[in-house]
Amino acid sequence: MTNYGKIILKREDKNFHAGFCIIHEELETLVNSLSLLHPIEKSYYDSLKYERRKVSYMLGRIAAKKAISEFAEVKSFSSIHIDSGIFQFPVVKIPGITQNIQVSLSHCDNFGIALAFPEQHPLGIDIEKIDTTKTEAIKSQMSPKELELIPKVNLPLQTGCTALWTIKEGLSKIFRTGLTMDFKLLEVQSLEKKDSVYISSFTNCAQYKGISWSFENYVCTMILPKNTNIDFKNFSGCLTNIFSI
Repeated sequence: MTNYGKIILKREDKNFHAGFCIIHEELETLVNSLSLLHPIEKSYYDSLKYERRKVSYMLGRIAAKKAISEFAEVKSFSSIHIDSGIFQFPVVKIPGITQNIQVSLSHCDNFGIALAFPEQHPLGIDIEKIDTTKTEAIKSQMSPKELELIPKVNLPLQTGCTALWTIKEGLSKIFRTGLTMDFKLLEVQSLEKKDSVYISSFTNCAQYKGISWSFENYVCTMILPKNTNIDFKNFSGCLTNIFSI
């Protein structure tokens, strides 16, 4: 199953837009999309030995390409090369395209998600599975202040810890460092529930905010500039359709 579309990013002086794609597939289906890979990507895929790594690679690349297609209307998926930076952040290369297209992607189990957006307007995305065996490890990486936020929004501890992790990782992707940076710099200052989502802010990065969706087994977070407004009904509906199956 694959859902995709566009998101309008509303600013006070100018609007931007982004493309998104959410995918849920098994490897048996994903291999039917090998023709969508760039030759360099196909060569890398062929070098992979383990099925789990093949699944995650295909989920990330297909989701990213479909998101880019929604954003920039690129029709030839195999011409899109999603390269990797030195800290493993995605780098988009498309012949003939001069616009600096950015992409943020995440994958977990058989789910993949990606956002494609202009360089002028950063975004980050992350999904994680709620795993009770990892709760204590995640707690050890959170400040007491952050852990106090969880009961205030009536989330179970394991769900709240997973949400905080996705918020931090989503923000780290904007900085293109991944989780190699000091977790204290990513500290979550506030977390509140608004309708069906959770809105977060940051102690040291007040210019950003997080929007998190919680499902039975997964949490997904989008990071965006604090003063950007979006109508996320379409995106939220697609998330619900995919992650609630």
